[in-house]
Amino acid sequence: MNDWITSWNAIYENIEKKWTFMSEAEQENQLKYLEEAAGTLLDKWTELDEKINELKDPKKEREPSFSYTSKGTTFYELEMFEQAARTLKKESVNGPNDELRRLYLGFAYLFSEQLEEAKEAFIYIIQVSIYPALKHFAHVGLGCVQTREERLDDAIVSFEKANDLTSSLDVVYNLGICYFYNEVFHIAKQYFLSYIKQVPDDGEAFFFLGCCQWQDGSLDEAWTSWTTSISLLDSEESLLALAYVCEWHGYHQAAIHCYKRVQEKHLGSVNVLHGLAWNYALLDDKTNAIRTFHEAMRVDPNNKNITYSLNWLQKSWPEISELQLVD
Repeated sequence: MNDWITSWNAIYENIEKKWTFMSEAEQENQLKYLEEAAGTLLDKWTELDEKINELKDPKKEREPSFSYTSKGTTFYELEMFEQAARTLKKESVNGPNDELRRLYLGFAYLFSEQLEEAKEAFIYIIQVSIYPALKHFAHVGLGCVQTREERLDDAIVSFEKANDLTSSLDVVYNLGICYFYNEVFHIAKQYFLSYIKQVPDDGEAFFFLGCCQWQDGSLDEAWTSWTTSISLLDSEESLLALAYVCEWHGYHQAAIHCYKRVQEKHLGSVNVLHGLAWNYALLDDKTNAIRTFHEAMRVDPNNKNITYSLNWLQKSWPEISELQLVD
């Protein structure tokens, strides 16, 4: 570095002596050369400064300069998790690649529901690895195991440790879910809000956020979150869950919209038709209620839930008894 600075100064002094005798074009070229040389020197200084800061902050994550590709990881990428686990377990490598192999192995065990084996793989990496990125994913994996075992307090601890090492959106979402099912709604809400800022098209996150907002009394905000989620949700399970929530809180038109979305995307079932008919009835929309009950009974004439609903409605809606529900 010293020689480099000395060389640059010598070139600068030589150019300075001849400066007044140079044409404008020559001056421009010499300036460009000096700027490029100074820029290279600055880049080198920045690189050295980063290395110094890494030494000052040993907790700072350093990207591992290794990767692992094998027959086992190929099975993993193809989502053949049981076969991936069997293959990865037999493979043998040294050094950091072995830790990466064990990480793949842990998630292969997790996704093939071999939870005890997954736990062992993740705990090993947490205990021995010096790489923050690998420890991060091992804590995530352990948190997923604990979630499946319904040990939510332990899962929260694991996800928090993962988040301390390297913050990621998946971890933020998982923390929101864990706190939600632990009924710590005010904390869950903050995680969902943080997640949605980065992923504004996740309908399930808006659904859970709305539930948290409802629990803490922010009813208008909850309704806004739920109505936002309706247009974003795709899975039948999520849309039905939102339909039940809307129905329970008296938002029958929104519940109807959810059931119709299920029909558009998944065709639906007799339960969807029943839900539609029931919410039409609660809105006193007798025409649509009767038509939809009729359709549901054609699909399943002996459905006890539909019969129960009709019997209940008959108490306040006498004309329902005149409905011929089967052809």
